[in-house]
Amino acid sequence: MRSRTQRIGLAALIALLALAGCIPQMPGASQPPPVQPPLAGTSWNLEAYGAPGNLTDAIAGRDATIQFTGEELTGQASCNAYFGQYKSKPDGTLIITGLGNTEMYCAEAGVMDQEQAFLDALREATSYEVVDGTLRISGGGVLLVLSRA
Repeated sequence: MRSRTQRIGLAALIALLALAGCIPQMPGASQPPPVQPPLAGTSWNLEAYGAPGNLTDAIAGRDATIQFTGEELTGQASCNAYFGQYKSKPDGTLIITGLGNTEMYCAEAGVMDQEQAFLDALREATSYEVVDGTLRISGGGVLLVLSRA
């Protein structure tokens, strides 16, 4: 009797294992998030900024730039120079702190608005991704799109 019970149990176990292999996996359930490259040692130029789906092109000749070195970032914000610290992680997390800038005034139409939007977006940044040579920084409902310098 025990032998028959063991055979039935073994057959049931094999059937369950076979069925488990037929269950489809949830899409993306086993795929890790894409790993983002480190930002240190890279330089970027602003191409566009604003709400995703409603981006404004950067003003030609009034470059907003970012240079990432170690844990510091520096650059031009269209009119003024700026500086700060950042931390990035391979999962795309980006935190920018201690952002400061010079305080010149530039009278050219739109330059100060672009600069303020750029600096505000950096202050609110929470994530980044690099896709096809383009850096996308986002956070607070704002997106910065930058190309390699």
